[in-house]
Amino acid sequence: MEKWYENDSVDSSAIISSRIRLARNLKKYHFYSKLDEDESKEMINDIVSVIKSNNSSIKDEYDFVDINSKTDIEKIAMLEKHEVSIGLLKRKGNKAILVNKDESLNIMLNEEDHIRIQSICPGKDIIKAWEVANNMDNFIEETVEYAYSKEYGYLTSCPSNTGTGLRASYMVHLPMLELSGKLAAILKIIGKFGMTIRGIYGEGSNSIGSIYQISNQTTLGKTEEEIISNLDNITSQIINSESNLMYNNIKQNHIYFKDKVYRAYGILANCRQISMSEAVDLLSTLRIGFLSDILKIPRPKKTIYNMIMNIEQGNLQRNLGKKLLESEIEIARADYIRSVLSN
Repeated sequence: MEKWYENDSVDSSAIISSRIRLARNLKKYHFYSKLDEDESKEMINDIVSVIKSNNSSIKDEYDFVDINSKTDIEKIAMLEKHEVSIGLLKRKGNKAILVNKDESLNIMLNEEDHIRIQSICPGKDIIKAWEVANNMDNFIEETVEYAYSKEYGYLTSCPSNTGTGLRASYMVHLPMLELSGKLAAILKIIGKFGMTIRGIYGEGSNSIGSIYQISNQTTLGKTEEEIISNLDNITSQIINSESNLMYNNIKQNHIYFKDKVYRAYGILANCRQISMSEAVDLLSTLRIGFLSDILKIPRPKKTIYNMIMNIEQGNLQRNLGKKLLESEIEIARADYIRSVLSN
């Protein structure tokens, strides 16, 4: 089955993916800060039974993963594939996820909130991501009772999530805005509209390969539709700025960018050892080459973003089935990139 990050639309524009995340808590249990081991285990069992019970129409679509049973390498690989958050990995005690077969929807259990429903769609498709997450939310709520206030909406561990509990985001590739130095100014401007730009893995993470996440900061006082519409409008303006810069920069400096793109391809197609930072920067440049039509070669069978995920240390080691030294990781990374580009 094709995973969301394998879809061609991931590389068709500056927008890599669309994501909806819903934060929910069960009324019958303490919130995370006061949730003891027995309660957390019982809470996880409650949600798993909703999804995996014999009466569930979707029981075969989801796999249950006990996070604490996984090795450190497997945990890092799951983070790299956006199956889990940094927050979930840092939490103590019982924690788990339910993830569907194409990895486009997962339910994190016992993160900052009892339930974090996350739906990801390739490319620009935030409405579909919202529909999928909302349907799962409704499905769970048919069986369990959420912590909810008529005055404030859904109650969450962090006040910034109270209300709709909705975080909507686009993962975007912004190399030209980054190169021009205009990204910092944009960050200040969108903050006034309740939006923020974060790193590739969300809050507390850094950008790699000019990849960022644009998302709403607050969920209280606005409807889900208003939050999504606001995100859509802000992101469209940012993407238009990125596209205009790419067009103008390449038009004015065509030979420079053509040389830069083909040099990136040459290194990636022939390297024998390469660091993550260099590889991602070169793959970012390769993506510019495909988007601008500078690079006149067939696209790889894997999307550029899929390649970035697969060359991270967690996925590299998990796919090879063994722990590697840093130098061995750099060799394995180069081997993987060459194999993809040669096909």
